[in-house]
Formats: sequence, C-alpha cells, structure tokens
Amino acid sequence: MPNQPINPVPLKLLLLFFKLPMMQKFLVFSSILLTPLAVVPALNAQETVSRAHFSQPLLIAQDAVKADPFFLTRAKNLARQAAERENGGLSQYRAEASMYGPAIDSPHVENDDGSVTFSFKGGAPGFVTPTLETVATVSPAGIVTLGYNGPIRPAAAQPPEPEPEPATAPDPIPQVPSQIIDQIQDLVE
Repeated sequence: MPNQPINPVPLKLLLLFFKLPMMQKFLVFSSILLTPLAVVPALNAQETVSRAHFSQPLLIAQDAVKADPFFLTRAKNLARQAAERENGGLSQYRAEASMYGPAIDSPHVENDDGSVTFSFKGGAPGFVTPTLETVATVSPAGIVTLGYNGPIRPAAAQPPEPEPEPATAPDPIPQVPSQIIDQIQDLVE
C-alpha cells in the first residue's frame, strides 16, 4: 500500500472534541476512577512476591482468611455445592438447613492452616430424617476436599459430642447418730 496522506479533517475534529470542557471533565473523571483498577493488581502482585520471599505459606493463608470477611460464607457455599454435585444435584439431594443460613450458624471448625471443615447431613429434597453425611474441608484458595460423603455413620465414627453431666439425685438425709438426736430432743423440751 503506498503511503497516502492523512486526511487532516478528522484529526482536527478529534482535537476540537477533546478541547470541549465537558469532554475534559469526562477524561479527568474517568482517569480518576480507572487509576485504582490499574494500580491495585500491581500492588497485590508486589505484596505476594514480598511475602513469598519469606516462605511462610501458613501465615499467607491465615492472612487471606483474616483479610476476607466473607470467606466463611463462601466456604460454606462451596462445601454445600460440592456435596450437592457429588450426590446427584439439587433434584436428588439437599443439605441440612444450617448450610443455607448464616455461615456462623453452620456446623464448621476453623483449622490452624486457615481452612474450614464442615460436617453436615442431608438427604432427598424435603427429607425429615437425613440419610447422608458429608465432611468437606475448604482451603483459603477455595479448593474443596470431601473427607467423607456417604451414609450417616454411627456415633462412634463421628467426633464425640460433649456428654451432659448426669443429674445427681439430691443427697439423702444424712444419718445422725442417736446421741445427737437425743440432745436435740432435750433442747426442744
């Protein structure tokens, strides 16, 4: 293609367009809004590199959980969805109600490595008595590992629940030696 001269008319129109006060305001406003989107990923990348330099993956995982206040909710949803997938989908399986409510009410344990383990029951949609049990661990990266997914295990295989202390019967009336009874009777008379 031979070099053709550039038509100066569109360039002049473009320059005039950018000189309009409204356009200048738009450009300034959009650059202010878009700057954080360009800067934050670069800062996060530098932060990850500097932390990796010290090679403390446990601290990084714990920091990620502390930095993300929604991690427990996301982890609960990931664990429930993994159980739903594994058990044939929503047409065949529903988890217990606590896995649909607030995450803090779900049956979970926060592990030392920053992961969260959920132990919950489920069954066919509309179940009254659950038939399946699932133990799912969710890592801070969102990776779900199903530790168990099958029929409800006997109580011996499940983690022991604290047993309530047996109610003790009130102490029987202590047996008092007959000498004391005689002394009390003498005092009363």
